[in-house]
Amino acid sequence: MLIVTNRNIVKSNFKNGVGDQGAFGDGVNSKGPNEVRLAYAEKVNEKWEVRLVDEPSSITNSNIPSRKEFNRFRDKLMQTKKNCVFFVHGFNQSFEKNLEKSLAIEELYGVEVIAFSWPSNPGGFKTKEYRHAKRAARASNGALDSTLEKLGSCLKGPFNRDAQESCDIKFSLLIYSLGNYLFQNYVTDSIYEDETRIFDNIILCQADVDNEGHEKWVDSIETGKRIYVTINENDWVLKWSDTNFQKDRLGRTARNLISKKAAYFDFTDGENVGRAHGVFYKNTNDVIKNFFGAVLNGHRGETTGGFVYDSKTNSYRF
Repeated sequence: MLIVTNRNIVKSNFKNGVGDQGAFGDGVNSKGPNEVRLAYAEKVNEKWEVRLVDEPSSITNSNIPSRKEFNRFRDKLMQTKKNCVFFVHGFNQSFEKNLEKSLAIEELYGVEVIAFSWPSNPGGFKTKEYRHAKRAARASNGALDSTLEKLGSCLKGPFNRDAQESCDIKFSLLIYSLGNYLFQNYVTDSIYEDETRIFDNIILCQADVDNEGHEKWVDSIETGKRIYVTINENDWVLKWSDTNFQKDRLGRTARNLISKKAAYFDFTDGENVGRAHGVFYKNTNDVIKNFFGAVLNGHRGETTGGFVYDSKTNSYRF
């Protein structure tokens, strides 16, 4: 999988150009939070191998590493005919945890993953750590913006010119937990334009953001086709966030679902859902798995079966 990260590089972790799950740390890049590095990660014999993408000593418009690697990734998609998920993780995620969740997405849903890895695991007392992570999320706006801008420039033009060959390849954006706070701040920042229009589907999964007023920024999101919001009223992680920070979390609230663009999916009453936060990778039930299988491959979640639209809450429910 391809990794894009503004985490700090742990140089001592590399040997002969190859690192492992500790290749990137829990701080920001030494050049600042807007500086990103690219790497490839692969699990071989139950161990992670991470290879940094080389950067030239002098970067010009003709040798930008991200352009070369995104073009290479595009060519891989056209060869494998797999769809692609751009994944933004949540709070308290080490680089290794991010790799494991990204691998789970690939294996469960048959897609290729580009993982955006940001420093969300600063350490310390949990409540204080959470606040530090939110600051890191806000500081990562620029890194996400430049990444999506470069990704879009590499994907849109070549695919549009060769529509016959590429028309079946779909791109989806999966934003998980506190990653939605990063995304919210990005969307409401003046730097945001239409970079997210390259994605067929955008999934705001168990969003750790305020339910109140969410419709304002959600309706400002530009997307190729659809926006989905997932909900579990018993989500134990969002309950902690809700309890400590006094605001109803979007991913845990079945009220005030009034976005004009988003389709809300309430998993609360599903078999084996319980208090799950990681609804896209936990072993819950086939209805949820089929939903994510559809939306992460660029298709409609409404047609997967097992849900009924409830006009009173404006959500799809079991």
